[in-house]
Amino acid sequence: MDRGALIVIGSGPGIGRSVASAFASNGFTRIFLIRRNAQGLEDDKATVIATAGKDIRVDTIVADISDQQALAKALQQIEEEKYVIECVFFNAARVEPSEMLKFPIEEIEHDFRTTNIALYQTAQWAIPLLKVAKGTVSKPSLLVTNSLLYKYPVPQMFSLTFTKAAQRTLVEMMTTLYAPEGIHVGLISVGGPVAPENKVLNPKNIAKETWHFFQNSMNGDLEIEIVER
Repeated sequence: MDRGALIVIGSGPGIGRSVASAFASNGFTRIFLIRRNAQGLEDDKATVIATAGKDIRVDTIVADISDQQALAKALQQIEEEKYVIECVFFNAARVEPSEMLKFPIEEIEHDFRTTNIALYQTAQWAIPLLKVAKGTVSKPSLLVTNSLLYKYPVPQMFSLTFTKAAQRTLVEMMTTLYAPEGIHVGLISVGGPVAPENKVLNPKNIAKETWHFFQNSMNGDLEIEIVER
């Protein structure tokens, strides 16, 4: 079967860009990158194209996905290209300290919109398209970057901790519903801070593990845990 398109929601110099590069190196020739920073997107695009080493088309879309209208517009822009979607990689989150009882409610709401409402909105759009794509592509997938914070909560990052725990539950429910229909909804659970100098938790290795998880999607696994050893 032909490869469909990859959509990376939450591109950037860490995991997002590296995942796009890994998929490009393994045969994906149509990639969409979404993030808020326009210059950063151009850097991401250049990196992916350079890594691919072959003809590839990378489109960039500037959007704040915590804004429902902005996200809807970005997804509509992709749909108008009429490419078959094979994989949506949702990688958006704000990783910052947040002190319990002092962190503003408005900021918690922002984090929840970014990690949960935006994922739900993306799934509303993507799942029907992935169902249609089943006969055309081999591995229709919605993959979500998550963490192990649901098991090991960090009070100093409580907003990220509880929004990521909620996001995990959302993905688990989608897996229950859509795995029997041939759609792989899964978690890339990253067990700690990501840095280029880490042996395991570095962007390139996480991208490699994400590719393997995608490749083995027919196993129906909920998640892959990636931890520093």
